[in-house]
Amino acid sequence: MSAGGHDRPRLLLISNMWPSGANPVYGGFVARHAAALTALGVPVTVVANTDPRTGVVRSLVKYRRLARRSRAAGRSGAFDAVVGHYLYPTAGMAHQAARRSGAALVLVVHGTDARSVMRRDPFAVAARRALAEADLVVAVSAALADSLRADVGVPANVPIATVHMGIDEAVFVPDPDARAALGIPEQERTLLFVGNLVPVKGLETLRAAFQMLLERQAADRLVIVGDGPLRQELTEWSSAPELEDRVTVTGRLAQCDVARWMAAADVFVLPSHNEGLGLVLLEAMACGTPCVASAVGGVPEILDERTGALVPPGDGGALADAIGGVLSAGRGAYREACLAAARGHGATAQAEAFLDAVRRVVRAP
Repeated sequence: MSAGGHDRPRLLLISNMWPSGANPVYGGFVARHAAALTALGVPVTVVANTDPRTGVVRSLVKYRRLARRSRAAGRSGAFDAVVGHYLYPTAGMAHQAARRSGAALVLVVHGTDARSVMRRDPFAVAARRALAEADLVVAVSAALADSLRADVGVPANVPIATVHMGIDEAVFVPDPDARAALGIPEQERTLLFVGNLVPVKGLETLRAAFQMLLERQAADRLVIVGDGPLRQELTEWSSAPELEDRVTVTGRLAQCDVARWMAAADVFVLPSHNEGLGLVLLEAMACGTPCVASAVGGVPEILDERTGALVPPGDGGALADAIGGVLSAGRGAYREACLAAARGHGATAQAEAFLDAVRRVVRAP
């Protein structure tokens, strides 16, 4: 462990996700976190994978390459802490880099990676070893921190801090012109989902709930923003005659365009089966938009009846009822509470909290 004790500790940041020209939002919150630390005067060296492609062979190749680059950086640089984003597959790589540089090991856990670490493959085995020897683990929610102790078995002597990566407060703001800019009629009741189009996000439940709302004449449009393996299926569903052009699947959008949709929507919906925190909810609330989400992971830590509604995961009927209730109340009824709930969750404030936690371990004897 480094005993540098610097107010601005030198960090080597390793991540299996980082934005690129091919996918500018891939790991965008990690890049935002790094930028916020740099803006605070912290020297940050980044070693990251920018290849968003999936598949067993592709993943193996890119992660082995990332491991080699991480080891090389650890040997060649003078760092006070090595920060590994995502337990799986990055924790083992960060562990090796920290050993080579004599630095403290800080592991950042975002959510689903806490489950992946229980696999039996070499990346998971290395991650569990890294967890047992970490100087600090950072979880994005208190619920995730509890799960790391109870389910993953992080030892009691390894400190866990609760800090998330923060939202871009300059981008996610109320926009009174958003609906007009997007061509949304004033009276059209619009639902919005933003995220990866994967099964864990509960999109099947969202589909069922939206169809119920249409039958009740309680909603008008659903907008789905994102990309992933379910995109084709969702696009085909949205083309069904009975939906009457009520569903829009946009694909991946830039953050400024996501923020515009959030500011325009009447309700943001996140029906996930699992979430580390649900940072996207804070982004929506920062735009003044109420949210309806599954009561999973850290979601109840940031969402309650003042800012929307919580529902059981996988229950289309409950989801439809909750969305209908929020739509009936109107977004104006939630606006001020949403804005208040989002305050203090900006990337800079979260980077400062992260830095405070890291300072404690690099100053330790």
